[in-house]
Amino acid sequence: MDPDRTAMTGISWGGFTTCLVAAVDQRFKAAVPVYGCGFLFDGESVQKPSIDALGDRRQLWVDTYDPSSLLPRCRVPILFVNGTNDKHYPLDSYQKTVDRVPGPKGVRIEVNMRHGHQPGWAPQEIGLFIDAHCRGGTPLPTLGRPVIEGGKVLVPVESPTTIREAALHFTTDSGPRVDRKWQRVPAEVGNGRVTAPAPPAGANTWFVAATDERGAMVTTRVHFAD
Repeated sequence: MDPDRTAMTGISWGGFTTCLVAAVDQRFKAAVPVYGCGFLFDGESVQKPSIDALGDRRQLWVDTYDPSSLLPRCRVPILFVNGTNDKHYPLDSYQKTVDRVPGPKGVRIEVNMRHGHQPGWAPQEIGLFIDAHCRGGTPLPTLGRPVIEGGKVLVPVESPTTIREAALHFTTDSGPRVDRKWQRVPAEVGNGRVTAPAPPAGANTWFVAATDERGAMVTTRVHFAD
């Protein structure tokens, strides 16, 4: 094993474990948790009833094992991969987890990404991200924080590759996140930024995605109105 070219990834509970390891072991050069996140004790995750059933040991579990408690230590470059409607790792818990990481990070949120091993290892961005940090490969694009101005969403973009397309994704549905339907509006790319129409007044959750000439997609942080 080459310690300067060692990364890790995991799917579902393996993604959860990847979050934990990246937080406590800084020797890894990159980490890609697929689906896994923290804040499972505070949201719609199907894991929450089991955590609540711990009773007086619940807080000890949260402090010791939930990634939300450990990821503020993370300095390993990390790419979070998930879908919009995952019932195991819901989008609001997911974004709170991403926000806990102070070091370099990226996000790839796919609309209606299925939960499972085959869809979990399919995204090419996993390998591209790891290759960029371990083998001198071409990095993924980087999207900055969106700003709404003049009825538009403006997102700074830096990319060593050409951005082929971009879009605003949003939902106006309420109820459980696993059941919400998403809508897509094409965006424009130019002058170092993505420009999309502002989310409609009824949008409660939204983000912007950009895809480069390799077909590699990255997304902004997810924004919530409720």
